[in-house]
Amino acid sequence: MPVPALPLLCTGLVLCSFPALAQSGPEMQRRTAFIAERYLAIWSSNDGGAVAGVPYMYGPTVQFYGRPYTQGQLIDEKRAAIRQWPQRRYAIRPGTLRVTCNVPQAKCAARAVIDFEVANPARGARKAGSARFDLGVSYAGRQPRILYEGGSLGRRRAAT
Repeated sequence: MPVPALPLLCTGLVLCSFPALAQSGPEMQRRTAFIAERYLAIWSSNDGGAVAGVPYMYGPTVQFYGRPYTQGQLIDEKRAAIRQWPQRRYAIRPGTLRVTCNVPQAKCAARAVIDFEVANPARGARKAGSARFDLGVSYAGRQPRILYEGGSLGRRRAAT
């Protein structure tokens, strides 16, 4: 069964209209791939959607690049990132997204290479490159929640 198109309700959030329970492994994989792609699209927008979505997208605590964060701490971290890089573009490199699921535990992990460009025109700063992106999603509750987000910087190049 294909993943339903989600209305961009709930301030453009990824997970608010996805029921989490009673899903097959292939359905969990499809939804996790959709969540990863949609998450990067939201984070690439230049509005506060990524910050506003934290209470809906993440569990009460999350592993964020190897450190435990509360939702409040994650909101602060994301606001700081937006201030540093008000212009952002992140995209999954075609053919690199892999999703594995543990159906009994109702969890999936997505891993991909992403290409990124960020800029702060006020500072005259730009960066671009690639990175590994990891996202863990739980389907154990009423709606999916991001359990962890992480990755590592690949290579950077001078943005033109």
